Amino acid sequence: MLAFLLVLVIGLASYTRIETAVAGNTQRQAQARENALVALNVAVAQLQKHTGPDQRVTATAENFGGANNTRFYTGVWDAAGSDSRPITWLVSGNEFAAADGTPNSLAVQPGTVGAPTVQLVGAQSVDTAAGFVVAPLQNITSVGVPGVPANSPPTTIGRYAWWIGDQGVKAPVAVPDGSAAITYAPYDSADARARIRQQLALGAGAANAATGATIFEPREDNNSLLVANQKVTAYTQIGFLKTWNSGNTSTTLVGVRPTNRSTTLLQDNFHAWSPNNFNVLADTKRGGLRQDLSLKPELLGGGFAAWANYDPATGGYMEAPTDPLKRRYVMQVPTTTDGATLSVAPVLSYFLIRFNVRTPPTAGGNPTSGLAPLQVRAQWAISLWNPYTSALAPEQLRLEISNLPSLQIDDEESTRGAAVVRGLSLHSLYGAPMSVSLPWSATPTGSSSAEPAPDRESWLPGRVYSWVAAENKSGVPGSAGFDSVFYSRDINGRSGDGAVVDIPGSPLVDGDHEMDVHDFTASRSLMVTLYAVRAGGDVKLATYTSPEFTRFTTTGQRFNQSTFQFAYVFRLKESIDDPAWLSTLGRDLRSGVLGADAFAYQATVANPENPASFYDYRTVSAPDRLLDRAPDDLSVAKDTPVFELPRAPLLSLGALQHLPLDRQRPFAFGNSWGATAALNGVATAEFFDRYFFSGLTAGIAPTTNTAGELLFPNPLLKPLRKADGARVTLDDIRPPSTTDEDGNVVPGPETKPESSRFFLQGGAFNLNSTNVAAWTAVLRGVRFPAPQAFTYLVADPTTGTADGGVTATIPSSDAQFLRFSQSAQETSDPNAPPSTANNALFRQGIRKLTATEVAAFATAVVEAIKTRHGASGPFRALEEFLAPTAPDAPSLLEQAILDAGINSSIPEFSSQFLTQADVMTALAPVLFPRSDTFVIRTYGEAVNPATAATEGRAWCEAIVQRVPEYFDPSPATGDAAEIPPAALGNPLNTANGRRFKIVSFRWLTKSDI
Repeated sequence: MLAFLLVLVIGLASYTRIETAVAGNTQRQAQARENALVALNVAVAQLQKHTGPDQRVTATAENFGGANNTRFYTGVWDAAGSDSRPITWLVSGNEFAAADGTPNSLAVQPGTVGAPTVQLVGAQSVDTAAGFVVAPLQNITSVGVPGVPANSPPTTIGRYAWWIGDQGVKAPVAVPDGSAAITYAPYDSADARARIRQQLALGAGAANAATGATIFEPREDNNSLLVANQKVTAYTQIGFLKTWNSGNTSTTLVGVRPTNRSTTLLQDNFHAWSPNNFNVLADTKRGGLRQDLSLKPELLGGGFAAWANYDPATGGYMEAPTDPLKRRYVMQVPTTTDGATLSVAPVLSYFLIRFNVRTPPTAGGNPTSGLAPLQVRAQWAISLWNPYTSALAPEQLRLEISNLPSLQIDDEESTRGAAVVRGLSLHSLYGAPMSVSLPWSATPTGSSSAEPAPDRESWLPGRVYSWVAAENKSGVPGSAGFDSVFYSRDINGRSGDGAVVDIPGSPLVDGDHEMDVHDFTASRSLMVTLYAVRAGGDVKLATYTSPEFTRFTTTGQRFNQSTFQFAYVFRLKESIDDPAWLSTLGRDLRSGVLGADAFAYQATVANPENPASFYDYRTVSAPDRLLDRAPDDLSVAKDTPVFELPRAPLLSLGALQHLPLDRQRPFAFGNSWGATAALNGVATAEFFDRYFFSGLTAGIAPTTNTAGELLFPNPLLKPLRKADGARVTLDDIRPPSTTDEDGNVVPGPETKPESSRFFLQGGAFNLNSTNVAAWTAVLRGVRFPAPQAFTYLVADPTTGTADGGVTATIPSSDAQFLRFSQSAQETSDPNAPPSTANNALFRQGIRKLTATEVAAFATAVVEAIKTRHGASGPFRALEEFLAPTAPDAPSLLEQAILDAGINSSIPEFSSQFLTQADVMTALAPVLFPRSDTFVIRTYGEAVNPATAATEGRAWCEAIVQRVPEYFDPSPATGDAAEIPPAALGNPLNTANGRRFKIVSFRWLTKSDI
């Protein structure tokens, strides 16, 4: 019995000891977790303090002294400053002040971390030691610890560390494609929904940094269900996606280690990928929320508002669509308001008028002999070009020609004196000014069919149409002017005399005598004005001034000869000319006024200033001219679209490159040469920081998803809940009018342009990223992987037209950039027949970059960013990022395009010539100079005060997101989100900016680090 009792006592003692040990371990582990949570609270507080204000930018330490273990520290800079040193590094140790109480924000420098430290990103997270992150340990001390003498210094009872990682510098590679859910008008067709994917980057495409090859594709069938509805929220969840192969049949997971590798693809890209990033749409340079140009187009003035109002339902200038692909526009009188121009009209591309002073031929058409009066006949060839990617509604047009010369005709053989006619004004003789009708006929002349010819039913995109003088022997112009024949530029192929006018009071001359014709004007420019003939009165569409023609004298032709003695001919300058119209300030052909410097003579003529050299239009034809067309040439290879008109709500500021700016070069907006332009008093360089497009234009009525959240035209916009927890409605964003009990309309509250207070921008990317893999993925934001595809009209190679139902598709997971982001389907034909002048390049509205080109482009961009960081710190605003690096120098992106050789051998300004504005069309909605999504990793340990041994460890991770509401949003003391920082009333909001919220949290183990 005694032995049994002894065993029982020993057992109870052992059990008690084990329980005590377990309880102690649990207590120490709980204490370690508490310390990790303390670190999390400190980290969030530092993040709020330093990055809460709008005027902050972030970047990693790689270019600011960072090395192994520290290169991925996050630095914060004041956007209003210029110091290359940051305000702080977001890592433990920087939360303390110096001994004198001043902030010790640079206590931990990237190159001198100090000791002791703890690893927060290690071999289980990232592939190589170059990506490891360590953080300094901070002691947690206490006084009066049991077992420690009362007079002892504070005793360490634990430690903590924290590190804040910048998620925004990583590419958002698991973004779902939400465009298919947008089914309301005007996106109520599959084609219209597909075009949303062309207008902005809907998430990055994960790719190999060295080769640009696709790693996985979240949009393909293999992965689309996994990423739908933003199910992938944590980085580790990316590991469940399947890698890419051409057959869309891969079963290999991104997070599984292949047999021939020591790391997973997930580990390889820890610092390059994130599931998704969200940013507040705020202006880092001026502070405050960006303003929504979809809701308030008048912010940019009346010219932009008119140009953006294409919708016929709201009085716009586009015809109501009758085809899912095609659109037609009504010609518009050029109107420039507040620096922008609305002008929809064809452009004069070729003009020839030639004259013959003579005696009338006989009834049989033979030369006269003997005495006869004088007359003048004229013939012309005129070509007009539709420079747009959409068709124009045909109209009857008319040209007025002013400043024709006054002549002196001399009889070389007369004894009555040389001057037969002195001061003969052709300007007055032909109508003062001369009026020439340019009719449009839908059916060819002499055709027995009543059906319109396909290429005459509309004025086709990019097409040049021509007219020549008709027979008009009466000498009297019609009410609309002298007659012309449509669809021909072949003057010599026309029978008849053209426009013949008798010279009033002409003396009789001997038809067999020779004569001289003199123009004594030192120089002369013709004025050509284009009108649309309308029932309410003709409207002026454009005015053109020819180059100066010098004084001429013709000799040695008999009076009775029908050979033209002199001519005036000029054509629109192109990129083959110096200076070319596309490259010259103030020469935007859509302005409605083009001066003499926009036009050229034919350079191959021996004496181009002598109008007597020009009598046959064929002498102007040149194989390297884009706008030159042979008589009756219907080949699609010659169609040359250059500009796009809006046809759906704008979703990207980059699309404003097609907005004509007063006295600027074409494509000024978004390219370096337009950096000094202004619109409604605002410099265009500021636009990318100050404004955005939600797509919520007048008449757009978005529906909601199954969760009751609004579906915006930009599917990357994430609606937030209101302060009371309710979902945002369209009435919140665009307050409607109401009707009172008497039936009177009561206007609703004025719509505020800061709709950005209701949502976050998804797919965001921090342009200060120096990760080549991240940039490679972001540049692939616009792509068409199977089952998606780019669908385009298959044009008849002869006429250039196509039935709306005849289409072809191009599936491609490569990076795509679209000059014509809304209308590329109407002008794209990868099989367009080549032409000597490379017109076919203008018919390929989608520019594909190969994997190699994307990798080279991303590398060049990153190298340029690193150079900038080393010189003056991170970019503080998009304005800085897009600006020229020096006067008359390219911008960073333009230089990167040049360095990567992307535009080698491609004619400038074709839709295949990649520009900065093309890149920004895709990236403007998602590119920011700061990050608003961060990952925080913290560590806590419990220390035995008696032995100084660490007896408990804990790690945790949180994702933290900045939101539009201010730090203190309470109704009593808070400030509304749309109030700019300078007008805030609560000092807490002034100091701390906008609120951060923890959106996810998890405990980690050592094996997760």
